[in-house]
Amino acid sequence: MNKRIKKLIILAIFLLALMLVSLTAFFSKSLMWPNSNVERKFDGILFNNSDGVENLQVARSVVNDGGEKLIKYDVKFNYTGEDTTARIMGTPVRQIFFGEGVKFSKSKVNLKGDFDKINKSLFEEKLKLKVKDFYNKTDNKEFKAVSEVKLNLSEKVGEYEFEVYYNPNPLYFSGGQKVEDASIFVTNAKVENWTETTKSTDSVKEAYTNSGYYINKLELINQSLINKISLINTIATVVFLVLTLGVIVLIWIDKGSFPIYLGALFIMIPAFFRFMDKGTSNLGVLIVYPILGFIASIVARFLSADEDATFGIKELKQSVAFLLMYFVISVVLFMIPRVFIG
Repeated sequence: MNKRIKKLIILAIFLLALMLVSLTAFFSKSLMWPNSNVERKFDGILFNNSDGVENLQVARSVVNDGGEKLIKYDVKFNYTGEDTTARIMGTPVRQIFFGEGVKFSKSKVNLKGDFDKINKSLFEEKLKLKVKDFYNKTDNKEFKAVSEVKLNLSEKVGEYEFEVYYNPNPLYFSGGQKVEDASIFVTNAKVENWTETTKSTDSVKEAYTNSGYYINKLELINQSLINKISLINTIATVVFLVLTLGVIVLIWIDKGSFPIYLGALFIMIPAFFRFMDKGTSNLGVLIVYPILGFIASIVARFLSADEDATFGIKELKQSVAFLLMYFVISVVLFMIPRVFIG
């Protein structure tokens, strides 16, 4: 078999090994986007008889509560017609004071409606959620329509006015870094007046209608983190593709040396998993990376050999030395920074 073809096959086997390793529990998107404990919920209010709701006014603001953000909604409307009920969506984090004569009760229910279409509009349609591509990498991106408070509506009361406080819905990146907080307000009544008092420069606000619902979203974005993620992803993709192509060219023109091949393969290892958008566990860094470095040293030796390479005790010891070296590199470049960023 042609020498170049043999070396290309060896490189392909190395890339296949990276691919197979990426399927193990040491590497996953959930490590890159750790949102398994986040339950996203819609905020808002749904009426059983939205035709009886008049002059619905909503004011949204962001308030600080002990250093944490809360989303505050001031809701005001008039009701006329037969007695009915409304559901306060989501999980309010403070007691709601409805005023004298207003009756309410607490019971947790999953609301029915075309909420799957609203989720689709948020994550698939252009310009709905600014960082929807990041949400689409998580396992539980959808917002749920739940309610824990039922409000009785009566024409005798007439005017309703109250405040609702919610925790924002967070999106986390590796190490618990927060990409953004979001609040999605939903109602099935006509909103006569919406007031927004959020002044943050890194906030995105948009209102639209979908499937008979009024939807008003707020995103409080960590733009510097988003820029960092995008930059590192771009660099990893370019580095991996350029190095892979470069190694193929060196094999074909027969100009590569052992240090060049070894350096290229060493760099390709972490770049590959970022290229695949996979996060790496601590054990992946401490165990799998050094093992892959060991394999890379063997592959580099075969790629740089003029003739059929031999692999004996001497070469094995050298590869073990490269394993230890890659372990140290992995600790310095990947483990120590995790101590500081989480």
